[in-house]
Amino acid sequence: MTYTSSTDVGGTPERLVSAEDRTQPGDPKLAGRAMAGFGTDLLRRVHGTEPNTLISPYSIYAVLAMARAGAEGDTATQLDAALGIFGADEQGAAIAAIDTGIAKALAAAELGRNPITLTASNEVWVADGLAVRQDYLDRLAREFGVSAVAADFAGQPEQMRQAINSWVSERTNNLIPQLIPEGSIDAETLMVLVNALYLKAPWYMPFGSPRLGTFTAATGSEVRVPMMTTRVSGTEAPGGGWAAATVPYAGHYLQMTLLVPELGNFDALLTGLDADLLVTASGGTRDCALTMPQFNVTSTPDVQQAIMDSGVLDLFGPSADLSGIAGDPGDLLATALIHQAVIKVDQYGTEAAAATAMMMAGSGAPVEPPLIVRADRPFFFWISETTTGAPLFLGAVTDPS
Repeated sequence: MTYTSSTDVGGTPERLVSAEDRTQPGDPKLAGRAMAGFGTDLLRRVHGTEPNTLISPYSIYAVLAMARAGAEGDTATQLDAALGIFGADEQGAAIAAIDTGIAKALAAAELGRNPITLTASNEVWVADGLAVRQDYLDRLAREFGVSAVAADFAGQPEQMRQAINSWVSERTNNLIPQLIPEGSIDAETLMVLVNALYLKAPWYMPFGSPRLGTFTAATGSEVRVPMMTTRVSGTEAPGGGWAAATVPYAGHYLQMTLLVPELGNFDALLTGLDADLLVTASGGTRDCALTMPQFNVTSTPDVQQAIMDSGVLDLFGPSADLSGIAGDPGDLLATALIHQAVIKVDQYGTEAAAATAMMMAGSGAPVEPPLIVRADRPFFFWISETTTGAPLFLGAVTDPS
């Protein structure tokens, strides 16, 4: 499928549409465990020297799954292993199941006095003239509820970068105004896959007014920060090692769980963090008095390296097989995977946003260094017709002055 240019980035971009209906949601428990397993593995890989780390497993998963929808061969196998659900159709069904859960959370909150805002948006920007397979467009519509947008990357790469950043900013309430940095999109860019996620939710029951309290940092030093207290449900590890508390948001379809290791046990718990532990920690039934700090985190972790470390190697190299999107194996590869996440937590609730973008370009053949010819000394010249190569004019220049 080919299409015409959409160079007016200030107007309504041309969309590459599909008549496919959204796929039915998959097993919610399978979707939840897959996302939890993917997220805990990724957090373990990206948490490094920075004191605070934040990712959105959902946002990163959605972008990788959109790439997987057009992957074949080893590229598809590596993505399946990283995403934890084998098969593009199942991954799309998992995203649909989570989107259904989001819709339930919104509906439940609207029944109360403090509705929440929770939006998840996908977009695919495609270079003018790239012959995208209709089957891939159908998969985007069926599995992610999204159509593609024509983009003039060749003629207006910087304007297109700004347009994508503006799209993200609008869908994250300006918490992420610049997802894609300068230079990340150029005339060689062929496709950009984007997800944006935004949440603003009040607690079901607000915390009491914060008071200064002591927080012991990972270094062992003590800092004074605003701390707030409430009563919720909680649980603790059999035999000790950690305790957890779960705080519901308005409507009771969203919740925040805090998993608190015993002092000095953080690294060991990070090593053992997995889907089973998340399920156990968030299933508390005991009455719990929770004290926690207000906190703000802005994070830009290196998720591309983390995904590569998990075994997804072909996607970012010349062995990439994205022939389900366009072209032949090796014609298209991912050049960058970028992620940002922001969260603000206080006594009233939470505001958070995340966005992920994957840039793709043609692999191309190795480029030879250009030949440099300087006619700054005596030279010959001729003008020929191209059918026979016969010179129509032939001369020599030894002094052009």
